[in-house]
Amino acid sequence: MINKYRKAPARRQKGVALLTALLVVALAVTAAVAMALRSQVDIRRTSAVFERDQSRHIAIGGEKMVLQFLERIDGPDDLLWDTCRSPPLSFSVDGVKLQATVDSMQCRYNLNALASAEEAEQGYFARLVDQVGAETGAAMPSGAQLALAVTDWMDPETDDPAYRGAEPARVSGNRDMLVASELNSVLGMTSEAWQALAPYVVAYPGRSSPIDLKRSSDLIKDIFADRPAGEQSPWYMRLELVAEFGPRRFYQCSLIDAANGKVVLREQTACEP
Repeated sequence: MINKYRKAPARRQKGVALLTALLVVALAVTAAVAMALRSQVDIRRTSAVFERDQSRHIAIGGEKMVLQFLERIDGPDDLLWDTCRSPPLSFSVDGVKLQATVDSMQCRYNLNALASAEEAEQGYFARLVDQVGAETGAAMPSGAQLALAVTDWMDPETDDPAYRGAEPARVSGNRDMLVASELNSVLGMTSEAWQALAPYVVAYPGRSSPIDLKRSSDLIKDIFADRPAGEQSPWYMRLELVAEFGPRRFYQCSLIDAANGKVVLREQTACEP
């Protein structure tokens, strides 16, 4: 009986040692799996950063090709297509598929023309808003009221308290618009109204808005057919580039001052509607 009781502690020690060994192994396996997962995440992150950087460089190269093309023609009348938007131009660079599409901004109304506060410009824009609402069925603010609100939003000498009392509170721009989507910040605008109006407006430097009556939509032609053309017509194009890396796509949207051969604004995103 004495020998039997002396062997019991040894058995318990062996059981504790086995449990300890199993715990150590479990911790080691868990740590190894975590390290492997972390390594995979790091590899994917590095790959994504590399692809984004490479796509940006390739897109800038494609941008220069389009600038060279625009330098060879005298103006929008010499474009090789009869619509506002060019057909997709597809090519490959270092195994990366690239697709370019060019839009003439003379087929849209330049919102910055309203910064002049001229009644004639406000009248054209008001007609545009009302006509878009009538044809699309979208709930639109009053064209006349929105025209005044846009002019006031860009006026550097005004600070409408209605913006401070809005939810969320904000201030008016007090400057010309950089992108047309800033129209969403103007009092009276809604997301529904923006979606309907977006294909017909743009924002680029200057306070003139020449309209291409040859390529523009019928709606634009009806509104601006009787509008006198300015002596100097700015010529802006918008270039959208899409780089494909397998299932992933990277976008770049560039606003181009075609008359002077330079890029005014470059965004790493798809172009606005």
